[in-house]
Amino acid sequence: MTMSLGKKIRVLIVDDSLFMRAAIAKTLTTATTHGFEVIGQAKDGKDALDQIAKLKPDVITMDFNMPVMNGVETIRALMQTHPTPVVMFSAHTKQGAKETFEALAAG
Repeated sequence: MTMSLGKKIRVLIVDDSLFMRAAIAKTLTTATTHGFEVIGQAKDGKDALDQIAKLKPDVITMDFNMPVMNGVETIRALMQTHPTPVVMFSAHTKQGAKETFEALAAG
């Protein structure tokens, strides 16, 4: 993704864990990563889709396991309406391999 000089990459953080949303936001907005602007946070896939339509982020960080709509379901819906690059996060390790491939296949 190429952004013009001085323009920050607008990020939406999607995770059901308040702690993880805060940790990701802090990481993205430290002095060493000042090229990012966190424009919103969502607690589940449905909330994410609502915010994506309004905020139009450049990139989305997304958790796999969330209530209401999981990460894979959200990506499938997202790619139909607002195709946007997604960086997946998960606390799963080997157990999350299937979900990882589903997310890649979804977009």
